[in-house]
Amino acid sequence: MATDNKQESIQKFLTQTPGNNKSNKRSEPFSPDNISPSLLQAQKQAKTGNSSGFTKTLNDQPNESTTIVPGLQTTSLDGTSDLVLEAQNDTVIQLSDVVCATLKNSNFIDQIIPLISQRVIESITPSLFKIVDDKIKPHLENLNKNNHIIDMQKEVIDTQGQKIENLQYRLQQLEVKVEEQEQYSRRTSLRFNNVKVPTKKNGDIVKPVDTDSIVLNICNKQLGLKLDLKDIGRSHPIGTAKDGKMSIIVRFLTYRQRQMVYNNKKKLKGNHDKMFICENLTRHRYGLLQQLNTYRKNNRIHSFWTYDGSIIVKKFEDGPTKVVTTKDEVEDLALNTLAEELDHV
Repeated sequence: MATDNKQESIQKFLTQTPGNNKSNKRSEPFSPDNISPSLLQAQKQAKTGNSSGFTKTLNDQPNESTTIVPGLQTTSLDGTSDLVLEAQNDTVIQLSDVVCATLKNSNFIDQIIPLISQRVIESITPSLFKIVDDKIKPHLENLNKNNHIIDMQKEVIDTQGQKIENLQYRLQQLEVKVEEQEQYSRRTSLRFNNVKVPTKKNGDIVKPVDTDSIVLNICNKQLGLKLDLKDIGRSHPIGTAKDGKMSIIVRFLTYRQRQMVYNNKKKLKGNHDKMFICENLTRHRYGLLQQLNTYRKNNRIHSFWTYDGSIIVKKFEDGPTKVVTTKDEVEDLALNTLAEELDHV
């Protein structure tokens, strides 16, 4: 009953204003178009019976110019400023409570933060892209320019690399031809190894060494040939002497004379001084012989020998022969031999 009376009093106060005419129309300050949201909220609360937000102690001595409404603050007949102010303050307080409670809600935060983040990203992305493009554009232009220069340099390097490969190939071919010409120039020469020469009592060799007489003595007495001084073009010692022995290179006047001596070298086999005759090879071919000798000791090849400056190798006792001219050919030959032996295991 008290609640009904309070609602009637609030409704009567809200509908009765100074200057009302007989048609009960509101004056201009209370026109619906001019009522503030806070006042509308107050009217809504008044209608629903929730008028606690507007409770105010009445003035002790009301005068003739005031209208007393139970449960509400006294309001001047010429305005509603006190009521409006009270309603606005109370509404602000209630809204702040709602906002604080909402912000403390974890579900709300989890839902609103992604939305805010997305809107922020969408709003700043174009500006960021423009800023980044403006800053990076000069560097990109320099980078493209440098890449173009690098591409041009690569083309130059590739061209020069191809030229170098061609020159290396030509150089190898020239080295082979020079080595072949050098070997050909030695076609009339032979090397006598471990030749015993006259020495002094202290072991020093008697100089000068008469190499022509020593070579003729070996050819005529030990090989059974008939040569004289005019068959020898030139002879001289080579290398250092050891134990009264040294090596002698002999150039014969003709290839036939040289070949006649070389074909009879087997007669020196088993001599006391271990003297032997071999072809006068280039440094390159002597290196190949040393490499082949190592492989023969390791049973990687069966045997090897020389003929007219060519190096001939036999991998197996009953196998075919092969002429080698480079280190790669010697190594391939030995590796192939090892692979074939592993296949037979």
